[in-house]
Amino acid sequence: MKLIILSIVLAYCVTVNCQDACPVEAEAPSSTPTVPTSCEAKEGECIDTRCATCKRDILSDGLCENKPGKTCCRMCQYVIECRVEAAGYFRTFYGKRFNFQEPGKYVLARGTKGGDWSVTLTMENLDGQKGAVLTKTTLEVAGDVIDITQATADPITVNGGADPVIANPFTIGEVTIAVVEIPGFNITVIEFFKLIVIDILGGRSVRIAPDTANKGLISGICGNLEMNDADDFTTDADQLAIQPNINKEFDGCPFYGNPSDIEYCKGLMEPYRAVCRNNINFYYYTLSCAFAYCMGGEERAKHVLFDYVETCAAPETRGTCVLSGHTFYDTFDKARYQFQGPCKEILMAADCYWNTWDVKVSHRDVEYYTEVEKVTIRKQSTVVDLIVDGKQVKVGGVDVSIPYSSENTSIYWQDGDILTTAILPEALVVKFNFKQLLVVHIRDPFDGKTCGICGNYNQDSTDDFFDAEGACALTPNPPGCTEEQKPEAERLCNSLFDTSIDEKCNVCYKPDRIARCMYEYCLRGQQGFCDHAWEFKKECYIKHGDTLEVPPECQ
Repeated sequence: MKLIILSIVLAYCVTVNCQDACPVEAEAPSSTPTVPTSCEAKEGECIDTRCATCKRDILSDGLCENKPGKTCCRMCQYVIECRVEAAGYFRTFYGKRFNFQEPGKYVLARGTKGGDWSVTLTMENLDGQKGAVLTKTTLEVAGDVIDITQATADPITVNGGADPVIANPFTIGEVTIAVVEIPGFNITVIEFFKLIVIDILGGRSVRIAPDTANKGLISGICGNLEMNDADDFTTDADQLAIQPNINKEFDGCPFYGNPSDIEYCKGLMEPYRAVCRNNINFYYYTLSCAFAYCMGGEERAKHVLFDYVETCAAPETRGTCVLSGHTFYDTFDKARYQFQGPCKEILMAADCYWNTWDVKVSHRDVEYYTEVEKVTIRKQSTVVDLIVDGKQVKVGGVDVSIPYSSENTSIYWQDGDILTTAILPEALVVKFNFKQLLVVHIRDPFDGKTCGICGNYNQDSTDDFFDAEGACALTPNPPGCTEEQKPEAERLCNSLFDTSIDEKCNVCYKPDRIARCMYEYCLRGQQGFCDHAWEFKKECYIKHGDTLEVPPECQ
């Protein structure tokens, strides 16, 4: 069985494509979007024409330089991810890419504060090949050791074989291992502590994707996760130890590939290019394949091919749906709308293919608008209720204390007042602040198989709609701003979303966010504005790990 461990959580697109995070406004194609759509270069050309030049450098993935006053390469991180690729390339949390092929054992990542865990790589020189390849990944968590042997049919060994993996999902201590079968391949998810996820692809590739709750709590070759790209290879001891041996070229095998090897790899990969649904840099993978082919022949080239095919098939980011305020929705595919209705219960999101889970929101009337009263999460026969009044948490109708853990469900506090419920192997994560901020994250295997007000997660926003009239009778939206309210609403909300937050929190559709803010102020006055400001602060933290200051009026 080919083993694929795919990340549940949220990759810097410093070196990939920002388009999923901030797609261009479909309804106004002639307007200039606030944020450039991509900082990526393909075959030496910048995707976004407003960028100035492209460094045709495979080690930096062809990043475009900025024109004066433009920010084509802003950090719009939705999934924080570190990767080890089959051709010997590493990519840190900040997107720095380098090649490293020295035999030995190396710490990819470890917990630094109250986190008893580490991920170690074993790299070996195989007979007849140049350099070294990844042969084993070892995960140590609170005394348990999980060994994953690369490129084998039965790769997982727990505690040296003393604890056989006899169930799916399988839990031991703080670690959950789950295998989900989908057409074409299996997905195995290894999750521990606060949503730190290890991905092992079928060949010789590894990914680690920590939730933003781990900001500042990780070190290793992947980086320190302090959200400061200037820290890469300047302070971390594991990075500095390998620095003298990175980017070493081997005789006869240039990083840019020999012409004959490039042609071989184009022939190998071209059939998959036509069906690649993601905006993947084919040129980059071709050169990686050519380099791998020169270093180790067909087998190593096929591992790069497998990495490319999987990346083409999987969503580039996890699906995120957000309910905020009264009552605004951003769907999995970034459609945006407001819904106010007297429905007691609304289906926010669900697995409508296997019917394994759903998330429902119960409302209550507050004068002429509605607010969240309860969030209900169902996984098979297990039901979790998050009740606003008293911040109650019930599992199966019984009050539970936090943190809570069962065979496939973890519930814990994040950043003090955001309750996070993580469910495996369904790869469902729900975050709720017991007010008006509710975030639902999903990923494979539910691509194209979801329904509800969050829409069908298929990277196409045109089919996202909710038949509210069919669900219940609509109530009119609360009145808009009066002429007396408008000047103060504009002043407050423009100051909340000024340019100073751009480097910290990637704000898509800024005019729309300002309009939402004004709506909340005109609905509930200063309290409405401040609640909105605090919810935006939490939303930014959930998505990006950055902490914003709330306006002086709300402190």
